[in-house]
Amino acid sequence: MPVYCDVDDRLSYLRQAVSSLWRQTDGNWRLIMVDDGSPDPGTQDLMRALCADDPDRVHALSQVENRGQGRARNRGVEWAHRAGIGVVAFLDSDDEAHPDRVAVTRARFAAEEIDFLYSSFIVIDGDSAPVPIDLLTPSIQEILHAHLDPPEGTDVWRRIGVECGYATLTSTVSVRTDLALAEPFPEERVSEDTHAWFRMTARARWVAFEPSTPGAYRIPQGMPGSSVRQRIGDVYYWEKARVDADGFQAALRLAEGRGDLRAGEGVQHWIAFLDRLAETVTKEGESDLAAQILVHRKRCDDRGIVLPLEVSRAPAPARGSGASED
Repeated sequence: MPVYCDVDDRLSYLRQAVSSLWRQTDGNWRLIMVDDGSPDPGTQDLMRALCADDPDRVHALSQVENRGQGRARNRGVEWAHRAGIGVVAFLDSDDEAHPDRVAVTRARFAAEEIDFLYSSFIVIDGDSAPVPIDLLTPSIQEILHAHLDPPEGTDVWRRIGVECGYATLTSTVSVRTDLALAEPFPEERVSEDTHAWFRMTARARWVAFEPSTPGAYRIPQGMPGSSVRQRIGDVYYWEKARVDADGFQAALRLAEGRGDLRAGEGVQHWIAFLDRLAETVTKEGESDLAAQILVHRKRCDDRGIVLPLEVSRAPAPARGSGASED
């Protein structure tokens, strides 16, 4: 659990996130909180209090410098590895876990040769009330629509990038610790989870979806998207496109290294990924970005090669407030 508290509300959300673990039907879990240089001085006090309430299961780490959620999660994974823990489940500090998440996750990893397990989610507001779907941005609706036919199996990285877009939010994902060590989160401020999912699902023996344990993804209403988007501002989708493209290329290289692709398939997948990415950002009103992606797509198609995506920031159209993903 990466922790970054900059306003009082986030301390309350942290308490609720940890409380969702105390409500688990399977109590055999350990929580590693990693403070990511929170500016709120009350963060460390609250983390110490949470540890004191449950010292056998709740543990706290901290990094003075704010390095981003990816680096914080990697530190938690390293801690779990040293402790001999075989499976790690991610939960952000403003989200809530389904009460059966630990029990179902343990059972599935014990019974099946899966490396990556994920679920769907509901969106909740600052008071933990469900947010109507018509208030969610197109990118969130795209994720939930994909869960009607969730990608599973061995070809998941390609389906995420080419067919359905972003697979799910971090707080619903559990993976074998060895896989999380082999494919750590990049130290990016945007879409670090998507980058990791591409690589993890390209390396995983089997990816599975669990319909019975949807998480709760908190997006306070009346605010311009998630906390990450608030900090990033109007360059959010430009940064997301860059990071997503780099992650998909990394998955391509992993698949090619394993001999999973025939000659020319890598370029075909890359072209299809760029088409899908352009479609997604167009739905979010980023027409300038979509146009640059499609120009790059034509260049790759004409030359028959995979070229790293390069886009230059253009003035973004004004966007209204609404819920969106981290």
